[in-house]
Amino acid sequence: MRFRVLFLLFLHLKFFASAQEITISGRITDGQGKPIPFTSVSTKDHKISAIANEDGYYKLSLVPDKYVLVFSYIGYKPREVAVLLKKASSINIEMEADVYRLEEVIITSPKNDPALAMIKKVIAKRKNFQNEAPAYSCDVYVRGVQKLTHAPKKILGRNIADIIGLDASGKAILYQSETYSRIYLNRPDKKEIMIASKVAGDNKGFSFNSGLDLQINFYNNLLHWDALGNSNFVSPIADNATEYYRYKLTGSSVINGRTIHKIQVSSRSRNSPAFNGDLYILEGDWRLYSVDLTLTSNARINFVDTLQINQNFVEVEKNVWKQSDISLRSKGKVLGFEFEGYFVGLNSHYTLNPEVPAKFFNDEILKIPADVNKQEADYWIKNRPSPLTNEEFVNYYIRDSIEAKKQSRPYLDSLQRKVNKFRLVQYTLTGYRAKNLFRNSSWYIYPLHNTVFYNTVEGWGINFRALYNKQFSFRRYLEVEPNVRYGFTSKTLNANAAITYKYDTLYHASLTLKGGTDFLDLNNRGTINQFYNTLTTLFDGKNYLKLYRSRFLSFRAHHEISDGLQVTGGMEIARRYPVQNAKNLPVFENAAKMLTSNNPLIPDKDEDLFPINNAFVIEAKASYTYGQRYTNRPDGKIYESPRYPTIQLDYRKGVKDVFHSAVDYDFISADLFQDKINMGLLGYSSFYLSAGKFLNSKSLYYPDIHHFTGNQTAIYNPIFPNFHFLNYYAYSTTDKYFEAHYEHNFSGLLIRKLPLLRQLKLEEIVGGAFLTLPSNDYKEVYFGLQRLLFRIDYGYSWSGNEKPKPAFRLFYGF
Repeated sequence: MRFRVLFLLFLHLKFFASAQEITISGRITDGQGKPIPFTSVSTKDHKISAIANEDGYYKLSLVPDKYVLVFSYIGYKPREVAVLLKKASSINIEMEADVYRLEEVIITSPKNDPALAMIKKVIAKRKNFQNEAPAYSCDVYVRGVQKLTHAPKKILGRNIADIIGLDASGKAILYQSETYSRIYLNRPDKKEIMIASKVAGDNKGFSFNSGLDLQINFYNNLLHWDALGNSNFVSPIADNATEYYRYKLTGSSVINGRTIHKIQVSSRSRNSPAFNGDLYILEGDWRLYSVDLTLTSNARINFVDTLQINQNFVEVEKNVWKQSDISLRSKGKVLGFEFEGYFVGLNSHYTLNPEVPAKFFNDEILKIPADVNKQEADYWIKNRPSPLTNEEFVNYYIRDSIEAKKQSRPYLDSLQRKVNKFRLVQYTLTGYRAKNLFRNSSWYIYPLHNTVFYNTVEGWGINFRALYNKQFSFRRYLEVEPNVRYGFTSKTLNANAAITYKYDTLYHASLTLKGGTDFLDLNNRGTINQFYNTLTTLFDGKNYLKLYRSRFLSFRAHHEISDGLQVTGGMEIARRYPVQNAKNLPVFENAAKMLTSNNPLIPDKDEDLFPINNAFVIEAKASYTYGQRYTNRPDGKIYESPRYPTIQLDYRKGVKDVFHSAVDYDFISADLFQDKINMGLLGYSSFYLSAGKFLNSKSLYYPDIHHFTGNQTAIYNPIFPNFHFLNYYAYSTTDKYFEAHYEHNFSGLLIRKLPLLRQLKLEEIVGGAFLTLPSNDYKEVYFGLQRLLFRIDYGYSWSGNEKPKPAFRLFYGF
C-alpha cells in the first residue's frame, strides 16, 4: 500500500511540476540542412531528456533556469548549448559530423587490426556489463509508427484504398501509438507498469508498445525477436563473435574527455546470422558507448528486409552505464505492399536498487491498467518528449476525428452497410462476417469450402455453421454457434448449438453448454479434415472418415485457478447410434470400387461397430506451467511462450446407470510437453510425452476408447504433436499406452550454406514419434522444409517388424 501511495504521489508531483514548465524547441540538422532524426537531447546532468522526431524537431520542457543542453547522435560531435530559459524559446541546432581519426598504424592483415584487440577486451568484460547494476527502474517513453508506402490497387476484388484508407499519394499510417511506462528489473525478474497509452483512431484501445521489449542488451551472446521469425542473431561482442565478424578500426575521437573508438563490424559470411555497422567503444572501460547496427534479409529476418538499430548509453552513476535511448527502423516489401516504420524508446529517471514491495516480481511482466487510455490531449502535449511529425499529427487528427464521428448514428449506419456487404470471393475463401456496431456484436458465416462436403454415410451434404459474438465488456463475451447439417443421399437432418459465456477473460473463465444431434468422427480427436476427406473419397476412393450419430447434451467449465494452473471440468449425456454407408452413392466409378465400409475394424463389410447405447461421462482436467509469464491487459491475459514444460492430468469416467447409461470405465492420462525450446543458433525444439491407462474398462464402446491424432492424407495439419502417417483408427486402445513426439527446427542453419536454396529462407525440420501399446507399436521419422505458411515433409513409418513405408506430406496455412 505504501508503495502504491508513493508511486501515485510521484506521478502527481511530476504532473504539478510540469504545469510550471516552459518549452525550448527547434530543429536539428547536419551541415547540409538535412534533419537528423532521433537525436538525443538532455540537460548536462541527464535528469531531463528528450529525443528528436523523425524530421529532426525536438522539444524540451523545463522550469525557468540556466541550463547546458547536450545534443548527441551517433556519428556526430556532441553539441553543448548554454541557455538562460525565461520564456518559451526556439533554438535550431546544426550538428557537425564527428571525425574519427586513425593514427598511422601499419596494418598488414585483418588479424593485426587494433580493432580486434579492442573487441577482445570488450568480450572479456561482457559478463560484467551484462549483469551490471542488475536491479534498477526507469521511465520509458515508446512511440511506434508503421507506414504503408506503396500498395496494389486491389486484393480479392476489393480496393485497397477503401480497406486501409490511403491518402492521395497512395500511402497510409497503419499503426501509430505511444506509451509511458515505468519498468523494473532485477535480473532475471522484470516488470513493466504502463502509465499512459494512446492509439491513433482507437480511444478505447490499448497499445501493444512495450518498454521492456526495447531494452536490447548486446552484452548477451544471442539476440532474438519473435517478430522477425525463428532465427537468433550473434552479438558482435558475443564470446564467439570473432567466428562471425570481421572488425576494422575506422578512427577515434575524444568526447567529454573520454576517447571513443569507432569499430566497423561486418559479417564474415553474407548469409550468417550477424549484424553489420559500427560499434563505438569507450577506451579504458572497454564498454559500449553507442551502437549503430543493421540486419538485412541475408541474415534470414522475416517480414522486413532491413532493421536498423541505433542505441546510446548514459552514465547514470559513476561507472554504471545504462541505455538512454534507442530507435529501430525497418523497411520491407511483400506481395506488392511496401512498408516502413520505426519504434523509438527514451529511458529516463533511473533509480538503482529501487525499493519494491514483497512479491512485486511475479509472472506478470506487463500490467496495463484500464485507465491508461483516459489521458487527454493536454497530457501528451506536456509530457511527450518527442514532438509529432506533421504526418503523425495529421494522422492523429484524422483518425481521432473519424473515431468521434463513429459515435454518430448516420456514420455507423453507413459504415455498417459498407463492412457488411456480401462478397462471394471473400465468402468462398475466408467466410462472411456481419457486424452490428450499435450492439457490439457480429455474425460470422464459415466459408464455402467448410460448408459443402461429401462422405460415404451422407453423400453430398451441407454443413451450415455460424458464430454469433456479443461483447458486454472488456472481459465478458457471449458466443453462440449454431450448426445445421443435411445429407442429401441419406436424407438426414442434424442440428445443434453451442453457447459459451466467457465471464472473465483475465482468468480464461468460461462456461459452455452444447446440445443437439450430429454426425461425429469415431476418432474423438477429430483429426480428419472434412474438405480433404471429400477430395480423397471422390477422386481416390479413400473414405478415411468414419462416423457415428449422436444425440447429446454437454456442459463444460474452464478457469485459471492461479498463474499457470488451469482446470477444466465437464459432463456429457449422449445417445449414440452406429451408421453405415448410404446406398446408391454418387461417386466416380473408379473411386467407388475402392471405398470401404463405415466400420474401421471390418472395412469390407457393412456391419454395425457397436449397438445403440446411452452414455453419461464426466471429465476433469488440470494443467500447470511453472513460471508462465503473461501480459495483464484490461481485455484479458496474453501468455508468453512458456520457459518450462507444461504438465497435464486428465481423468475421464463413464458412469453406469445414470440417465440409463450403459458405460462403465475409468481412464487416466498424464502429459508433459513444451513447444519451441530455444536452442540458440541450432534453432528450436518441441517435445510431447503422454501416458495413459484404462483403470477400469468393464463397459465401453468405440467412441469411448482412447484415440490418437493420426493422419493418412497427403495434405495435413502439422500442429505439434500430431502424428504424420498414423492410421486414424487402427491403434485406438482400451488398455494402456505411451507416446512420444520430438521435432526440431534448424531455422535455416544448414540451408543458409547452400548458394541457391538459401535465397528461399527455408527452415529445415527433423522429427519423429513413436507409440507403444501392449499388443503393438508404431514409429515414424520425417524431415521437411518450411517457409512461413508452406511446409513439405518426407518420412517413413513402420509398425513392429514391417518394412518402413515412405510418404510425403504437404501443408499450406491459408
